[in-house]
Amino acid sequence: MHYLDESHILLFLLQLIVLLGVARIFGALCEEAGIPALAGEILAGVVLGPTLFGRLAPGAQAWLFPHDAVQSTMLETVSWLGVFFLLLASGFHVDVGHALKSGKASLLIGIVGVVVPIVVGAPVFAMLDPSLMGEAARRGSFAMFLGVAGSITAISVVARALGDLGLSRTPEGNLALSACAVNDLFGWLLFTIVMSVATATELVPTQLALTILGAIGFVGVCIFIGSRVIGLAASGVQHTRLSQPAAIQALVVGAGLVCGAATQWLGIHAILGFFIAGTMAGTAQGVSDEMRESLSDTMHAVFVPLFFATLGLKIDFIEGMDIAVAALFTAVAVGGKFIGAWLGARMGGVPQGRSVLMGLIFMPGGAMEIVVATLALELKLIEQTVFVAIVFAALLSSIAAGPLIGMQARKLGLVEPRKPDGLPARTF
Repeated sequence: MHYLDESHILLFLLQLIVLLGVARIFGALCEEAGIPALAGEILAGVVLGPTLFGRLAPGAQAWLFPHDAVQSTMLETVSWLGVFFLLLASGFHVDVGHALKSGKASLLIGIVGVVVPIVVGAPVFAMLDPSLMGEAARRGSFAMFLGVAGSITAISVVARALGDLGLSRTPEGNLALSACAVNDLFGWLLFTIVMSVATATELVPTQLALTILGAIGFVGVCIFIGSRVIGLAASGVQHTRLSQPAAIQALVVGAGLVCGAATQWLGIHAILGFFIAGTMAGTAQGVSDEMRESLSDTMHAVFVPLFFATLGLKIDFIEGMDIAVAALFTAVAVGGKFIGAWLGARMGGVPQGRSVLMGLIFMPGGAMEIVVATLALELKLIEQTVFVAIVFAALLSSIAAGPLIGMQARKLGLVEPRKPDGLPARTF
């Protein structure tokens, strides 16, 4: 039996200081350069992990991040909180009610944008070398998992890019965010179902059917009733003497914990529960935008950077990098999402130029793809090489998304053109 002692706590605090400090510094530098902060946070883990620090000073790296069971569990627990809170905060951007009212275009873009990458990707990934599969994976589940992993769009990256370009409140921005909401909800539901099937020791049709029906039923109840329940609870909390907005924030986090426990009990991963709780809080009447932003900022300031930084402690990115596998996954994931969103937009009657814009908006995988890859690695569905390939695709697509969306938006006249020095052109 393992017990915590003073040395465990001291080393744990040192690990947090180093990881959070380096992750925040690298994240801030990336944001200054116009690159998503998650790139810097992952780079912090790469620098501190076996990729760099472990090569230059293996003794010091092993002392700071030992393979001791107690020490590793402490850090991994904080990392899991980062995953859960990231999904909770991501759900704040999803307004399913608004998406359903936006018409068939948003539904088609969101659903076709998920289906096409899976239909295109699964047959391609099924032909990959079996050595890339994890111990717990079968060829079918491995191919399906990678197809679903390549279909999820990072709505937080999309929201940031549209906000920076001033497109958030335009018809194109509303359509894109509504479609991304459908994409995220549908994609995460599919992913959790695929993951449940992939990790099952024995495939029992009745059990599989119950899992799928349970997931769909849970999501349906939460979407159509949950936001009202949270809204009523938030209104009740506001009329108490409890400190505000801390009480509302505790209510939202509590909803995440309850929903996470519920989905885990249903045989689906807890991440779906936290994501659904975020969508409920994102549309609840008694929860203000300022409260959601404040809670999201806190999570992204502490827990989320620690999650991304700890990824680099587990993986040697030099040994794990296979250019061919990374290029293949990037091409299928990015190309599949672009084609899917473009096709969905065209089916919904969106003009060609704006359909191309929708395709570009759907390209970034961002944090969501990395979360999917992390879960698959933990569950032994994929090997290190595939994990690195997914991280590479997620980072590349997120970095490229902003400039590409901006170029197409300027081409359509939706934003001001830029002068050669990169500043917006003056209009008189």
